[in-house]
Amino acid sequence: MFQTTMKKNILIVLVVLIAAVLGGVFYMLSPSGDIEKYQKFYADDTSVPTNGQVKATFFGVSTLLFDDGETQLLIDGFFTRPPFLKLITSALSTDTALIDGLVSRYKMDRVKGIFATHSHYDHAFDVAYDAKKMNATLYGSVSTLNIGRGGGLKEEQLHLFVPYEEIRLGKFTVQIIPSIHSSPSALKDSGVVIKEPIRQPVKMKDYPEGGSFDFLIKHNDHRIYIKPSPNYIEGALDTLKADVCFIGIGTISKKEPAWQNKYYEQTIGKLHPKIVVPLHWDDFTRPIRGSLEMLPRFVANTPKDFDFIIQKTNSDKIDFKLLQAYKSIVLF
Repeated sequence: MFQTTMKKNILIVLVVLIAAVLGGVFYMLSPSGDIEKYQKFYADDTSVPTNGQVKATFFGVSTLLFDDGETQLLIDGFFTRPPFLKLITSALSTDTALIDGLVSRYKMDRVKGIFATHSHYDHAFDVAYDAKKMNATLYGSVSTLNIGRGGGLKEEQLHLFVPYEEIRLGKFTVQIIPSIHSSPSALKDSGVVIKEPIRQPVKMKDYPEGGSFDFLIKHNDHRIYIKPSPNYIEGALDTLKADVCFIGIGTISKKEPAWQNKYYEQTIGKLHPKIVVPLHWDDFTRPIRGSLEMLPRFVANTPKDFDFIIQKTNSDKIDFKLLQAYKSIVLF
């Protein structure tokens, strides 16, 4: 009798412990906040750009499509977004059917250049198929171009970044600005280079950072600055100005307040944009089925990230805009 009772008690304790662990895991994997609380900042412009206007469409993380009605540019081009469990346990391949559908739905038939900010999987995983499907040139680091080669791209479709070079595509000019990845990198692979072509299926860890870059996009008299990684090189933007800044904000609230203020000062504070749009705030391990969700709790406190940037931009009288999945904004 005593032994039976003891076994039952042990079993109950084990069940409670397992439930607590699973509950904790679920809590840490859940979104760090409710994105709908920020819907007053949403932009959603469905018009077609005309008369020199430039429209930007957001596909999550830092994937952006720029369109002036004649020429299109794609930043990163990460669309596949495999779910978390598959991401950490399996070899992965680009979801070509998904990309085919998106290319058709969003009329990505005038993309002349794909610019990869760095070679982590959540930025460069799909670039080879993107370039092949869109018949576009892939611009990037040594690592990014080896992803392209592994995906079957020909050398004439590959263009190696030269720091500060300016690349003219239609009325767009893209200047390549050397940058640095957020620190510390979760994968501890900053500067690690992909030295040989890699062929899918592959693991997430097979996509090291490989060097990070920002982009200054010029269009007529306007300027757009793209900074996907929340970090800065002091003084790097001293001589630059931009009308619009797309800026990575994920995890900034985990840094000391002095660092946060310095990041703002060395980026938005230098560029003096009229509009700021956050990047890299969404959980890229969730396929898009409706709205993007905030990064999970174990990674970031996204509401705090948002609130910091909103407070600073509001103080500086800068318009803060937020793009949901597949939504657009006419920049000028």
